[in-house]
Amino acid sequence: MKHANNFDFLRFLFAFLVVLGHTIILSKQPEFQNEFLAAMPNYSVYCFFIISGFLIFSSFEKLNNLKKYIINRSRRIFPAYFFVVLFFSFFLLFFSNVKNYEYFTLEWTKYVGANLLFANFLQPCINYVFTSNLICAVNGSLWTIKVELMFYAFIPALFYCLKNRSIIIKNMALIVIYGLSIFYFWFVVNLGKYELARQLPGVLCYFVSGIFLFVNLEFFKKWRNTLLPFAIAAIFLEKGIFHQNLLTPIALGICIFWFAFSNIPLKNFAKYGDYSYGIYLVHFPIVQLFVQENLFEKYSFYAFFACLSIVLLFSIFIWNFIEKPVLKRKFNHKSAV
Repeated sequence: MKHANNFDFLRFLFAFLVVLGHTIILSKQPEFQNEFLAAMPNYSVYCFFIISGFLIFSSFEKLNNLKKYIINRSRRIFPAYFFVVLFFSFFLLFFSNVKNYEYFTLEWTKYVGANLLFANFLQPCINYVFTSNLICAVNGSLWTIKVELMFYAFIPALFYCLKNRSIIIKNMALIVIYGLSIFYFWFVVNLGKYELARQLPGVLCYFVSGIFLFVNLEFFKKWRNTLLPFAIAAIFLEKGIFHQNLLTPIALGICIFWFAFSNIPLKNFAKYGDYSYGIYLVHFPIVQLFVQENLFEKYSFYAFFACLSIVLLFSIFIWNFIEKPVLKRKFNHKSAV
């Protein structure tokens, strides 16, 4: 299934949209402002969750081996993640304007420890870095990795619960989980706790939408052209008029599914490398550095394109020297999504 769809292109696209959105938001430059692109980080992350639901569930069903699944997921997530956390925790010393012993404080230790344990929310900042930026966070994108890992732990339990069940039972179970997730999100948001709402189980509806699409793969392949306009209309009505989130997760899933299995010739997009994860991991601290050094203010769009270029080059480095070598070991990296 790896090269029978356009998911590689979609992941790259959504990663790129996250970079654009965060650059617009964090830079605060008037010439960059675009409300549509500024909203893309949230929507792109949700689209990542949908794609994860589809691909990871299908990957586990294909493997049906918990040990290989854990190894594949670990090799896909951990090496690049740990490298980025450690690299920027040391590298930012050169942009802190303090001496070594002042930079490596207890707060720095807490930052490294918390982020290596995927608890970015406990310590998002380091002293003497990005203190005058819009937010002090070194890497504000890392919260989603924790959510992904929790979802990875959920997948085997869900798979074995649904194994050998009829398609009706599977769909009913997924619809119930979807509904409970929507209710939780709505309830917590109404308590004024949006940051908590967008954790699990609040965003489980997006993962489950991807799983639902996979479980009913042939149906959606057959009817994707018919369903697409209804999905687009549902998103427009919910987000543009009623400001609700009842149908948006599955509607987004249908749109993604339509593009992923369309005849657009992008199935070999990642032939020379899958850079989307690296782009997602490294872009936030790079954008923050450009903001701190006033590069966007001084050089405007020149800095904008320079920032995007550095992010892409860094992600290429991470793929070729960290991700790819690890994924090739022992188990064929093609089995890792």
